Amino acid sequence: MRHMMKLGVFVAGTLFAAPAFAQSDTDTATGSTTIVRPVTITKTADLAFGKIVRPPSGTSAVSMTDASDTVSADNGGLAVGSGTSRAKFTINGEGAQVVALTVPATFDMTRSGGSETLTVTLDPDLGTTTTLSSTLGSAGTKPLNIGGTFSVPSTTVTGLYSGTFDVSVAYQ
Repeated sequence: MRHMMKLGVFVAGTLFAAPAFAQSDTDTATGSTTIVRPVTITKTADLAFGKIVRPPSGTSAVSMTDASDTVSADNGGLAVGSGTSRAKFTINGEGAQVVALTVPATFDMTRSGGSETLTVTLDPDLGTTTTLSSTLGSAGTKPLNIGGTFSVPSTTVTGLYSGTFDVSVAYQ
């Protein structure tokens, strides 16, 4: 009986032992977002070099990189006529936001009805990023103009040369 009594006290003591105290803590996080207008780019003018008279010998560098949309040619080449223009785009989106621009370094113009090409080196008037006008909560905008340069050897086959290039924008 004595052993039973000891066993009963042992069992009772383990069943009614004080619980262990656990450490706990709580904190709060906040979720947030800013909704902005989509960024878009719209072409308003194509890149047009006009008519170029090839040089009588050698190679002429043709260039249109200034704000006046004037084409120049050296080494006996000659830009004639009107209708010249840098490629012109309007970027629209949320005001005061930074936008990344992707403009290819070059593109090829291929002769209509042939396979001859002229490689144009593009010259955008903005860097790889720009900030739209206005403020957050308002529409923002920014113009983008792209000129270029190319070489015309005296052996260039005459005809209409054309090609396309893509320009893209994305929020940073």
